[in-house]
Parts: sequence; structure tokens; C-alpha cells
Amino acid sequence: MTKMEHENLQIGPEIYGELLQGCVYERAIYTGQQIHARILKHGDFFSRNEYIATKLVVFYAKCDVLDVANSLFFRLRVKNVFSWAAIIGLNCRMGSCEEAIMGFVEMQENGVSPDNFVVPNVLKACGALGWIGFGRVVHGYVMKVGFDGCVFVASSLIDMYGKCGVLDEARKVFDGMILRNAVAWNSMTVGYVQNGLNEEAIGVFYDMRVEGVELTRISVTSLLSASANLDALEEGKQGHAIAVISGMELDNVLGSSIINFYSKVGLIAEAELVFSRMIEKDIVTWNLLISCYVQNGQIHKALNMCYLMRSELLKFDCVTLASILAAAADTRCIKLGKEAHCYCIRNNLDCDVVVASSILDMYAKCKRIDDARRIFDSISHKDIVMWNTILAAYADLGLSGETLRLFYQMQLEGISPNVISWNSVILGFLRNGCVNEAKDMLTQMQSSGVQPNIITWTTLITGLSQKGYGDEAILFFQKMQETGIKPRAPSITSALSACTDLRERTMISEKKMVCGQFKGTSPLELKFFLCHVDCLEDEMEPRFEEKE
Repeated sequence: MTKMEHENLQIGPEIYGELLQGCVYERAIYTGQQIHARILKHGDFFSRNEYIATKLVVFYAKCDVLDVANSLFFRLRVKNVFSWAAIIGLNCRMGSCEEAIMGFVEMQENGVSPDNFVVPNVLKACGALGWIGFGRVVHGYVMKVGFDGCVFVASSLIDMYGKCGVLDEARKVFDGMILRNAVAWNSMTVGYVQNGLNEEAIGVFYDMRVEGVELTRISVTSLLSASANLDALEEGKQGHAIAVISGMELDNVLGSSIINFYSKVGLIAEAELVFSRMIEKDIVTWNLLISCYVQNGQIHKALNMCYLMRSELLKFDCVTLASILAAAADTRCIKLGKEAHCYCIRNNLDCDVVVASSILDMYAKCKRIDDARRIFDSISHKDIVMWNTILAAYADLGLSGETLRLFYQMQLEGISPNVISWNSVILGFLRNGCVNEAKDMLTQMQSSGVQPNIITWTTLITGLSQKGYGDEAILFFQKMQETGIKPRAPSITSALSACTDLRERTMISEKKMVCGQFKGTSPLELKFFLCHVDCLEDEMEPRFEEKE
């Protein structure tokens, strides 16, 4: 362009437009700004040219320069579908999803029909906001104008429905596609994983392989996430093997997914091996391995990783601190917990809800309930997690009165208790020996529409058994099964303990009754009789002999 100017050759709008398009492809912001300066230097003939003005909007929008792009867009005399597509896409990328949707509405009001480049961005905005109603409106527009045959639009519909949790609609769109690319398959798989339908996600992944669709990192990471959630060891290992065979680079995203899978299934050595082979590791990767160590009780290794992380000049974030505080809570190490708390204060991390909850839990586990309460009271905006943490802290110490008071206070402040909240109140009463109050809370819980979970039933069964109410513990064990909840090891153990206590009490009662019938008998004769009874009971016990 400079050479053309030296030779006095006329440079038309088309050349400037092509140069700006080249800058868009390369995301060459500095070069594009120089071209913009030359356009302004040549006066209004070029700067007010509709073609060039639109190209400038597209250039700044694609380079994510929001202020300049918006300024140029609003000055456009004629806004066509290209300028609208650029500005809607920019708003969507920058997180201004409501503005993107409003742009979709406004462009139609101005007589400009959205094309198959605008629609995917609008659907993405609907998914991000969870606006399923407007998403269905866009779906109706897609059907009306015939964009449903476009694979990119259909994939965006699947993604939108998946993010809004309407998987039936997502599946209908998916099944109705004549041609599906990897994006469509991945959108369906990711949608299932995000909504906890992990078995369905694995099924789609295998169908994808049968259809011969090229697997991408997103495909494999979705399989690994679903496998981790299901503790599906073989499926997760297959995902790792596919990544290796396909020659996928072990970047931060894929590497972190593999580490997360091995951590969830308890294969720490495999997680360490993947971590060691990763060339670049971000904070997420380090946090995953640290969390893995903490969850598996290897606190020393977790802390060693923290020191190594600092040696790599990486700063701890909220997730790192939550893991360290969890380690301090599990080991009841108040010194480590205080050091982590001080780090949070120095780096302004103590305001984070997750970190604050972890600090509170650490002090509570270390029996520093006053410190825990000070942390709780200092937080202005308390969510349900924070309330449940302080409730659990008081309940664990058997301070049922304060637990109940906080339980009512949270409701006065507009926080509706969930099943975890109710469980803490029930535990507090049982720890304090208030069995009737605990049973009353269960009744109130069910009346309020909150259904007891396995933790609720196990807490009641264990508490009643420990307090000598074995018959009621067994009754609640039966009720739990009647509601369709399968008993686990803790509830079974407590029920068996209740049965044992009942048997022993029955035997003692029977012996006392017999003793009352032998008044006047010498102590030696009575002792001989009771010993004889014990021998008879032993003979009545079932015996299982090994058969040769």
C-alpha cells in the first residue's frame, strides 16, 4: 500500500477493505489501526464509505476492541447483516449476553434478517443466561427460515438446550440432523455430562466411534469427565488410551481431565505420572493433584506440592487455599490452618465464599468454635453453604440450642434450609441426647417438603442406637428401605449394633426375672444356674461346619 502511494496510484475502498480483512484473519490489531489512521487521513470520502465503515466495525469486533467497535457501529448510517453479526458476536464473546440478544431483536426491528452466523451467537447467549424461553423463540425462527439444515445452527441449538438442562429437546435436534459433524456430537456429549447424565454421555461417545467421527479433545475430555463421575475405571482408561493413540498433545485441558479422572477413581500413581509428563502446567493442573492428595489422606504430599508450586512462581488461588484448609481441618492442625488463613487475608482471598467456608470449617474441626463464629459473623453475604458449615460445626459439638437458633435465623434472613441444614439440626439434638426433639425435626422436615437422604437416616439410626434406643433404630432402618434408599455400610453397622444391644438387654432382663424366682437360694447355687443358662444359649447358636 505504501509503494502504491509513492507511485501516486489511486487506492480505492476495495483495497482498504481487503487489507482490513487480512488484519481480521491475522488478528493484527496494530496493522489494522495503522490502516484505519490512513483512512482517516484521506478524509470523509473513505471514512464515511459504507463498505469501509462496515469493514472497520468487523475488524475491531473480531479483535475484541469493544469500545471502538461499538462507537463505529453506532455511527454507521446503514447497519447491514455483517455489522450486526460482528457486534452481536463481540458482545457474546465479551460476556454481554443480554446485549447480544437485544441486538438480535433490534436488527429484525430494523428490517435486517439474522443469518446463520448471527443465530449461533444468539443461541450461545441464551445458553449462558439460561433463557430457555427465548432460546425456543430463536429455534422457531430457525425452523421458519430453514436454518435447521445448517449443521452449525443445529449444533448451537443442542448446546443451548444442554446448557438450559432440556436434554430431551437437545436429543430431538440431534436425532433430526441429516449430517452431523464432530461439533454436533461433542455438543450432545457435553450436554449430558453437564446435566449429570453420565451413562448417556458415554453411550453417545461410543456411538460416535461406531459412526467413524473423528474424535477431538472435547470428545475425550467429556468421556473422562463422565467416567470420573461414575467411577467407571475401564471407560476412563480407554479415554486415556484413545488420547495417546490419536497423538493428542497433553496440554493443560486434556492433561487436567486425565488427572481429574485418576484422582476420582483413587489411582494416585497414574495421576502423578500424567502430571510429570505434562510440559506446561497451569494453576488448575496443580490444584487437581493437590486436591487428589488431600482427598486420599496424603497430606504430606499435598503440602509438598504446594511448596513446589511456589518454587515455580505460581501463586495460590482460592482452590489451592481451600485444599490446604481442608488438609488442616482433616489433620486438626491449627498451626497450618492459621498460616493458610493469614495467606488468605494478605492476598484478599478470604472474601471468597468457598475459602471463607473452608476457613470456618477448619476452625470448627479444630474445636475453635469461637473463631469459626467470628469468621461467620464477619461475612456480610452468607449463602447456603456458609450457613450449613456453621450449623454442622455447632451440631458436631452437640450444641443443639445454638444450632436450632441459627437454623431459624437463616430462614429469617431469606435462606431456605436444604436437606444438609436439617441433617445438622437432627445431629445436634442426637449428640445432646434429645432423641424426641430429633424425631420431631424429621417430621417437620418431611412436612416442609424436604425428603430425608441417606445421611439423614444414617444419622438417626446411629444416634438412636448409641443412645440405647435400639428398637427405634431398627424401625428407622426399615423405614429407610421403604422409601427406596438402599442402606450403606454405616447404616447397616449401626442397625447391627442396635440388634446386638437389644439381644443383650433381653438376656439381662430374662436373667433378672429368673433370679427373682430363686429368692432364698444361695449365691453359689444361683451362679451355677445362670452359668448353665449361658451354656444352653451357646448350644442354641447356629453352627456352620466345613464340609469335606
